[in-house]
Amino acid sequence: MLTSRKILIVKDCGDLLDLLGEALALLGWETILAESGREAMNKLEHDMPSVVLLDVRTPVMNGIELAASLKAHPAYKKIPILAASASSSGLTRERCLALGCDDFISKPLVLPELEMRLTNILSAERRKTIRATDPMNLASNRRERSSRGAGRRNVA
Repeated sequence: MLTSRKILIVKDCGDLLDLLGEALALLGWETILAESGREAMNKLEHDMPSVVLLDVRTPVMNGIELAASLKAHPAYKKIPILAASASSSGLTRERCLALGCDDFISKPLVLPELEMRLTNILSAERRKTIRATDPMNLASNRRERSSRGAGRRNVA
């Protein structure tokens, strides 16, 4: 279950990456920093975050390619992704969400809004996990499936 506050931040500008990492660390986040999509994939082999914040425009492997790779990988596909871009185009947002990003935020990043979106993503993920493992929910789903099947009995 993804309940920790560990974040992988993928941003190409080292100084801004460090600053963002320090700001989130002050808010209680454990940070993993990567300057490209490829570096992020390498870091994921050793450290599993509870959420990924990615800049859409990064070198080597951009954020769009990284999001697609994460969602296609069995070990990483359930990690929530918050995509960020300075692009004012609604197409960038739509493309990110279509690839499976859980949310999109426009830059410049405003720390209180960023914190709220990250917390919301983790809360939504936690609710999905609870629903999937709740014994009452599982029993209810079994009853619903069996009652649907009851009306379909063949009479010979």
